[in-house]
Amino acid sequence: MQNADIAALWDAGMLNAGFLVVRPFPLSQQLYEMVREITSRRRISDQTALNKAIRMFKRRGSRDGGVLRVNVLDRNQFLSGVAYFEKSGTKFPKLLDGSEASNKSIHPLVIHNNWIVGKEAKVYRFREHLMWLYDGHDQYYTSETRKYLTYVNAKPNTSNFRRKDVTERELSTLKTALAIGHLLNRVVILPIFHCGAAYQQCPLNSIVHIKTFDLMFAGRYRESSFLRHPKVPDSVKQGSTNSQLILDANQTSDVSVSSADIMRFFNEQSAKVLNISNLQRVRIIGVDNGSAVGEFSSILQTTFRRSRYRQLKQF
Repeated sequence: MQNADIAALWDAGMLNAGFLVVRPFPLSQQLYEMVREITSRRRISDQTALNKAIRMFKRRGSRDGGVLRVNVLDRNQFLSGVAYFEKSGTKFPKLLDGSEASNKSIHPLVIHNNWIVGKEAKVYRFREHLMWLYDGHDQYYTSETRKYLTYVNAKPNTSNFRRKDVTERELSTLKTALAIGHLLNRVVILPIFHCGAAYQQCPLNSIVHIKTFDLMFAGRYRESSFLRHPKVPDSVKQGSTNSQLILDANQTSDVSVSSADIMRFFNEQSAKVLNISNLQRVRIIGVDNGSAVGEFSSILQTTFRRSRYRQLKQF
């Protein structure tokens, strides 16, 4: 800032209006007066207006002939959402094998959580990346009484599945897990999902519209990295037990399980974390539509909306 009135984070070809340093000088005030004038004439984003105002300012100059000095913050230390999460291929804090992610040489000071739409999606992404510390009144991380359910999505065999089929199968399995979690009063810890032609590992916001999902399921699930968060008690991290509904990992046909079977199999399990590794072929049947479980089952069928990573729209 020694030679600047404004220094902003660089954001995919323009200055970012959400993270910047502005000196309280008359030139800066004139710039923002111009931004206000631009936004009052037509509907335009604050970022587009700021960059347009800077270009106009450079052409016209200031009222007193002063020169507005504009710099970019260090691009290695101040990163936009697209630069950190997408261009560096960072969809998770670490890969499943425990090795560092592809951006291991990047150690930013600030990551601007933009290029994703909606507060719910922003919070989910920060949680997934272990960048969220707020515990809340419900003790999101620190509860020692809450119980959890985990499962895994095995990487698809590319010769057996089309991309659309993989997504539909993994979403169907998520519905099954949420239903079991509802029956057992356990919070579901999300698995890794698979996206794209090569079935890369991807988070939930790559396939589901998070804001719509949270309308019904907020509090009923946790991000896939949850058990690695420093605020989660050791009693939870170390209090897991493995159990299975399907014993044959190569099972090729669906297995129908009633809600009564679920309760009989698992209701007496006292472990903080119940790991049911394989749920892909499990179908829960015999749910009474007039019961609370039946109502939850109906919700599962109607509230899943698809989306893509940036959450620009739902479909």
